[in-house]
Amino acid sequence: MARPERTVRRASRLLLALTATALAAVTVLAATAPADAASAPAETTTAPTAPPVTSAPNTAAPSVQAEPTTPLDEVTPEPTLTPSPTPTTVPTPTPVPQPRKFTTKPATVSGTAKVGKTLTATFPSWSPAPTTKKYRWLRDGDSIRNATGSRYTATASDHGHKLSVSITGSRTGYTTATRTQLIGVVVRGDAPKFTARPSVSGTTRNGGVLTTTKGSWNTSGLTARYEWLRNGKVVAGMTSRTYRLGYYDVGATIASRVTVSKAGYANGSVRSVATAKIARATASFSGNGTFKVGSTIKPGTYYSTTRQDQFCYWARLSSARGTLDDIRANDIGSGQRMIQVSSTDKYVELDDCGTWYAATTAGPKLSKIAGDGVYKVGQQVSKGTWKTTAPSGCYWATLSSASGSLDAIIANDYLDRRGSAVVTITNDVVAFSSSGCGTWTRVG
Repeated sequence: MARPERTVRRASRLLLALTATALAAVTVLAATAPADAASAPAETTTAPTAPPVTSAPNTAAPSVQAEPTTPLDEVTPEPTLTPSPTPTTVPTPTPVPQPRKFTTKPATVSGTAKVGKTLTATFPSWSPAPTTKKYRWLRDGDSIRNATGSRYTATASDHGHKLSVSITGSRTGYTTATRTQLIGVVVRGDAPKFTARPSVSGTTRNGGVLTTTKGSWNTSGLTARYEWLRNGKVVAGMTSRTYRLGYYDVGATIASRVTVSKAGYANGSVRSVATAKIARATASFSGNGTFKVGSTIKPGTYYSTTRQDQFCYWARLSSARGTLDDIRANDIGSGQRMIQVSSTDKYVELDDCGTWYAATTAGPKLSKIAGDGVYKVGQQVSKGTWKTTAPSGCYWATLSSASGSLDAIIANDYLDRRGSAVVTITNDVVAFSSSGCGTWTRVG
């Protein structure tokens, strides 16, 4: 007969094994449940309670204590799962329309690319038509200040440079577009035209002074340059508004020529009406012989009209006895001569000198001194440096007066062989004498 306690022990072990198996099954089901199920409230599974075991009455033997039951492993509770957030739906952005492009053409330009002329740019037809139109004028590709209209007048600053015009069109929904049109290189403007010729006024006599006006022109801001013409040919070195007539001008007509200039424009030129023939100055004295000072000849400075093929001799005398002691000063030479008669002179001797005129009527001013003579500084010869390539036998002198005395010589030189000679005429020089030196040219 089996022992009752062994039967009870086996039944208890069987019950414990079944309970452990059931708990393991519940754990596996909970771990594999879908996410949606996890969000629902978890159901509580209660392990089946084993039926109570009734111990058989111990009638035969003393009471037997049941074996202590091994406690079940502690079950770790499952972690609470956090619900996944509901996905947010991002709206699809509305496409931004891209700007469209114009169908363009460059501007059309009318007019001539010339200083002083106006150019006009016309905005052509674009597709579609711009709602805003702008102009910009360019010089060598750079914007010209304040030149933003459809019309532009070329200035002196544009001369020789490339001129262009840019047009810009804009409209809502379209990309702003710019087109540039090259016009060309700007040339000089037309020469100014006179509206009134220059006029010449003054005494038309040897020793007189003529003055010219500028004339009137159709353009402002002009610079004038003057020339004088003797019988239609330019008188060298005469470039001021005034002209002192000399014995070279006697019998000739004189006119002025005015040339005007302005930056960016061609030069304009016009000639005045010529004067009547220039008359001789009132002669002071003439002829050969010995003349008393104070009657025929007055004290003063004079020049002669001696030709290059003549030899003029003059002498200032203290008396008319005809002795060498009577000679206070004298001179001989060809070409124009000069004499300064003093109030202390008694007589003047003249031979083959031609006609004498007051030195104040000498002229004109020379750019070159050709031939022999004694010339008045200031009216005929300019101060400065003069140079010549002279043959042998050249003599020159700078003089403080035309008295003919040795004391009047400031500087002089004589070349006994061919060579160059240089003379500087300073402020204290009154007259310049040259003999056999060829042509002198001012060089400074």
